[in-house]
Amino acid sequence: MFLVKFLLGGLLGRLVTLVLLVAIVGAGGWWFFIREDHSLATNAPAIPDSVKSGAAPGGGNGGATGKAVYTIVADQSEAAYFAGEKLARLSLPSTAKGTTKEITGSFALTKDGLDPSATTAFTVGLKSLKSDESQRDRRVQGALQTSQFPTAVFTAAKLTGLPADFPAGQDVPLQLSGTLDLHGVKKDVTWDVKARKDGAGFSALATLKIQFSDFGITKPDLAGFVTVNSDVTLQVQIVAQAG
Repeated sequence: MFLVKFLLGGLLGRLVTLVLLVAIVGAGGWWFFIREDHSLATNAPAIPDSVKSGAAPGGGNGGATGKAVYTIVADQSEAAYFAGEKLARLSLPSTAKGTTKEITGSFALTKDGLDPSATTAFTVGLKSLKSDESQRDRRVQGALQTSQFPTAVFTAAKLTGLPADFPAGQDVPLQLSGTLDLHGVKKDVTWDVKARKDGAGFSALATLKIQFSDFGITKPDLAGFVTVNSDVTLQVQIVAQAG
């Protein structure tokens, strides 16, 4: 009987050790191979010379017709999410980032802001969102249910803070309000925007923090091993050209 207990005790000890090793290896794997620590962008993107030199509108924010119509240059633009993650039961936080360049849209500006006679809307393809970890990407796609809701659409209603003239090489703070259609839910939101204008080019960085629950989204996680914060920050960087 003593021998049986001894053997069982040794086996149990080895099993506990094995479980601990697996947990440690898993934590190390997450820390070194999955964990990311990205920072939000802080400035509007630079405007390439090829965009600046297009058919520039006239003085101010509008041309001869009193307005300038800009179209997003997709290969110079990007939509991204920033989500806080941490290893379950341990204080090892990080910030994950996923991006896509699948963004389209146009907008018309007058000296007073958005042209009310034109629709200003931006569409982001969610199926092409990618981070540095495919396992995370699968869970994000599942949480967003991209097979059913493949895009997010923002329709703008009001732009405030637009100056009569943009200072050369400087960002101007603006606010852009409208409706975000995400995961089949429509919510009124306001983006904080930094924008700049040069020649025919216009660039902007728009930032918005949302709660997953506001849009009926179940928080993605890595099988309960890595937990995700209840909020996520969205950033859209656009470069657009008048034409």
